[in-house]
Amino acid sequence: MKTKLCLLLLFLSTLFHFTVTRPVQALAKFSTNYQVNYTVYPSGVTHVKFLINQVNNLSVVYATEFSLSVNHTRLENIRVADENASLVPNVIRTRNGSIISFSFLNKVVGKDKKHFFTIEYDTTDVTTKVGNTWEINIPKLEPDENTVDHNIILTLPLNFPQPAFIDPKPSAIVNNNYYFSGKSLGNRHISAVFGQEQYYRVILDYHLQNNTKKKSIQKIALPPDTNYQKVLIEKIDPRPEKFETDIDGNWLATYTVDPDEKLDIKANLAIKVSFLPATKNNSHPEAFLQSNNIWDYDNPIFTIPDIQSLRTPKAIYDFVVDKFTYDFNKVSKLKTQKLSASESLKQPESAICSDFTNTFIAISRKAGIPARELQGFALSENPDLKPLSLKQDVLHSWPEFFDSEKNTWVQIDPTWAKTTQGIDYFNKLDFNHIVFVIHGTDPNMPITAGGYKNGDNQNKDVSVEPISEMEFPSAQIAIGEIKQTDGVISIELKNNNPVGFFGSINIEKNQYISDNTNQVTIAPFSSEPLRIGVNHRPFLNKRLVTTIISINGARYEQRIQIEPLFSPVPLFSGIGGLFVAGTFLTRRLYLRRRQRKTTLHR
Repeated sequence: MKTKLCLLLLFLSTLFHFTVTRPVQALAKFSTNYQVNYTVYPSGVTHVKFLINQVNNLSVVYATEFSLSVNHTRLENIRVADENASLVPNVIRTRNGSIISFSFLNKVVGKDKKHFFTIEYDTTDVTTKVGNTWEINIPKLEPDENTVDHNIILTLPLNFPQPAFIDPKPSAIVNNNYYFSGKSLGNRHISAVFGQEQYYRVILDYHLQNNTKKKSIQKIALPPDTNYQKVLIEKIDPRPEKFETDIDGNWLATYTVDPDEKLDIKANLAIKVSFLPATKNNSHPEAFLQSNNIWDYDNPIFTIPDIQSLRTPKAIYDFVVDKFTYDFNKVSKLKTQKLSASESLKQPESAICSDFTNTFIAISRKAGIPARELQGFALSENPDLKPLSLKQDVLHSWPEFFDSEKNTWVQIDPTWAKTTQGIDYFNKLDFNHIVFVIHGTDPNMPITAGGYKNGDNQNKDVSVEPISEMEFPSAQIAIGEIKQTDGVISIELKNNNPVGFFGSINIEKNQYISDNTNQVTIAPFSSEPLRIGVNHRPFLNKRLVTTIISINGARYEQRIQIEPLFSPVPLFSGIGGLFVAGTFLTRRLYLRRRQRKTTLHR
């Protein structure tokens, strides 16, 4: 399902009638004040009302027409009043916007004369309600030389969730009213998120096929935990032979497909999406700096000064948003080739989400900033403003970069920043992006859910629906097999739960074992080895040592057997052998010497 989009871009233009023959500078002859009220209803509909007060600065100029351009298409109940007298506007709908224009009923002539009129309508493009969360995006007002001041009042329903993010900060908050002054707004959008977490029911179908005469080992990628989302595997049928996690953090399930067999797999999941990323990093960021055939920053095009000067994620994000133009015709094609970043830069006027994403990743890596691609599901009810470019089950692509100061991966969406005319998708994301796969070491693998087709099967394989808040079980880690090889002990950590485990495992130092702390990620229904060093080993006999293992702060006692440097049986056997050999040699030397003495006495 696609979500409601949160967008309203305003561009104001006024047409004037002159009584003198100087048409230029007409726009500079007024002082205009705007107050815009946004009233959000519990249904998610927003009522928008512009109260516009225009003052003539000259006696020889007056306005005859007014035009308001809004960058969304869903306008209902449009009403215009000129000095409280209703009039019928002309409304033109474009691909990704609407224009409201009208002629004034009253001709207000004379210096310092005031002209008051209102424009109001209902829209679903300002506010997005998804389950337990709300996202509100109010566009910046594009002022001209006539604008004196503009103020915005945002009114929310009673019992609204607490805000998780508001930027810029309101000038005042009175009950459920948020006030923003022109001074605090500047030339910025208002972005606000209310609520902390959103829950989804996700049903995925995978179709595997083996056309060979031998058994085939195949893997599918399930949506993994990230620092923004938590995944619960409620059911997967048939059950895989093995679960594992790759270097990118993907969850892979392994199946054996018989010769000439088709295997259909259904996964039922619950996914919890959080607004703020957790401090979670179990990957090796330096592994995500390499160039390859898609993120090809060693191409000469990346040596141009505009790119060479980019050093921060924000600067790279701004460059990509400004550089590319989204191509709605390209995204409608059934098959779209994934271009390298260098090829995308050569045709910036025809970009889709993968072009925005791959170029951000390539430039980031060139600047020494680890970056990866995310593919998944992004809820969007207005594809003209928040398009989805991957054709398999209407999926989306966006990047993430590693923030070394916060020690975590940060997701951004330059594509939607472009198509929404500047909504901030750098300092905040939303609750609408669900990661299916992470591409860090390989730009094409693993394949995302929705891409596992066999034959002519083009059925819908991805279903996502918001659900009410639910409780996720915690992952309880069990200790499995413990083995020692030379000076290293391997402890099997088993996660037999339907959720992944991420946490800190600490081994307290004792007489035989070194202090050891590890960040560990374990996929559901799988296990991972924890290797610890032995700093002292007994000479002959085994030692059974009580060891304290802390898992996310909870302390557990575990008896671990420390193997000796030498095994007693082989050692004593060797000593016995040496003793026997020594005795035999001594006896032989004695007999030889005695034989020599007997010969001499003769």
